[in-house]
Amino acid sequence: MESEYSFSEKKSLKSFLLFTFLLICIINVGFSINSSYFRVKTIEVNSISNNFSSSDFSNESLNQSIWLISSNIFNDKKIEYPTIESITISKEYPDKIIVNVIEYEELIVVTDLRGTIPLRTILYKNGLEVESSDMRDLPTLSISNGPVQAGFNGELVSMMMTLKNYKLNGSDFSFSYDGQKLTGEYRETIIDFGPSIDLGTKGAALGALLENSTCRGEVRFIGSEEIIANC
Repeated sequence: MESEYSFSEKKSLKSFLLFTFLLICIINVGFSINSSYFRVKTIEVNSISNNFSSSDFSNESLNQSIWLISSNIFNDKKIEYPTIESITISKEYPDKIIVNVIEYEELIVVTDLRGTIPLRTILYKNGLEVESSDMRDLPTLSISNGPVQAGFNGELVSMMMTLKNYKLNGSDFSFSYDGQKLTGEYRETIIDFGPSIDLGTKGAALGALLENSTCRGEVRFIGSEEIIANC
């Protein structure tokens, strides 16, 4: 009986110690979450474009418990700033977070000449156009006449993303659209795309031609993949 009683006592003691340990952990977690020592005081923002500052992310995170901070609290920023593709965060305890902002890729500078004042925009990978007066080392497109059909930006995105698969200098491309057909230049090559349809397919055919030859003449599309090259 004595050994059985001793076993019971030991078991009870172990249970008590385990309960005490768990209680202390819970208290410590609660203290850490609510402690001012672990509240966000510093926000650092990493962005290639440098379009964002710490103040853009302070409402959601400043003075909040660092333990409760996650990238999900910034989901609304993608609506507020549509150029943002993703946001991730890292933490430097006890009170600093680093917000890493990745924006959609800028593809081409579009200048619309149809109005009284030229309108200059940047076309992004997600099809978004944003007005900008800043200089960019990007391909250019001038629109001299219209109308521009629905889906035009999507066709441009498809072509530019396709051309990126080839060893070409993107900023050497310039394009023009007159409301009926798309033309372009690449260094000493003049390109007639015809109607602005199937531009992704046309971009693949053009990229393969320019990457593998030195064309100093004219290239004309007579179909989505058929090219007449006078180089």
